[in-house]
Amino acid sequence: MTALYLKFLITPTLMLAISLASKRWGTKIGGLLSGLPVTSALVMLFLSLEQGPGFALQAVPGALAGLAAVQATYLFYFLATRRVSAFPGCIAALLVYAASAALMSHLHAVALSVVVTLVMLSLIIVVTARQVVPANAKVVQLPRWVIPMRMLTATLLLLAITASAQWLGPVASGLLAPIPVIAWPLAVFAHVQGGHHELGAIVRGNAIGGVGVLGFYLAVNGLIVQWGTLASIAVAVVLAVVATFVLAKLLDRR
Repeated sequence: MTALYLKFLITPTLMLAISLASKRWGTKIGGLLSGLPVTSALVMLFLSLEQGPGFALQAVPGALAGLAAVQATYLFYFLATRRVSAFPGCIAALLVYAASAALMSHLHAVALSVVVTLVMLSLIIVVTARQVVPANAKVVQLPRWVIPMRMLTATLLLLAITASAQWLGPVASGLLAPIPVIAWPLAVFAHVQGGHHELGAIVRGNAIGGVGVLGFYLAVNGLIVQWGTLASIAVAVVLAVVATFVLAKLLDRR
């Protein structure tokens, strides 16, 4: 019962903090923060606490496959919406996500998932490096319903995955963990309201954060059995945050 209370307390609080930061500092910071392993870390934490560290360890390959699929989807959406509008782009991107997630999960190869993720992240960073900001670009203002929606969807996703973990199994549970309940709505809304350059800022920030997410899963994979749940996830989160902001600083200097 304590774990249930923590899910209802921690998840919406973190979503609120990230959403307010995005609103305060803009889409670039919003994309960076939404790319951090917030939902992923919570899913892995509660899977480990409720099902055991061994279950969480078995979920890592699925999570890495899901991460590769998510980044492939972002890259596809960013490139496709140079020629098509947001709605058909979303439909096509969701199909790409389903196909990519199914394929990567079926292959069940950690090394391949890591390589594909790194390739996708690199491509996103390259294609968003030189974006032209229109002279009439407007500041995107989030509507009031966006923040409560993110808090609700993130909490429901966490509850759904952890409640059905035994039925889903570790691989499927891990595959669902990287679903971008924060970043995807933010990306589409920024695209519709602010244009393709705003989408690029979100996608680029999310890709930079994705490097940290990758480090998070690899750290969990290497540490959770030896160090236990809380210590390994805490170290993995710190690693993700440091990697994300160091990379962001390095790219800003270029």
